[in-house]
Amino acid sequence: MSRRKSKINNLFNALFFLMGLSIGIILIWPGILKIDNRRCFFKIIKDGSDGKVTMGTILSIEPNRLIKINNAKNKYQKILLIGDNCFRK
Repeated sequence: MSRRKSKINNLFNALFFLMGLSIGIILIWPGILKIDNRRCFFKIIKDGSDGKVTMGTILSIEPNRLIKINNAKNKYQKILLIGDNCFRK
């Protein structure tokens, strides 16, 4: 009986965590629900993944955000700044 309750509690905790994470991301980046904004995000990530970025991608980002992305210390910060660019328009 306790094993069953343990599994239910683990499932409930995982569901609660995922729901909180989803709500948190939506509150931080409200534009994440729009398809065009997600395309922007994935386009920039895909284009920059090989280290070579096209001129069109560079021109699609505001200059002050581009400087912040360039000066970011790690990949996590760069992804957050790219998300801010695409999802907070």
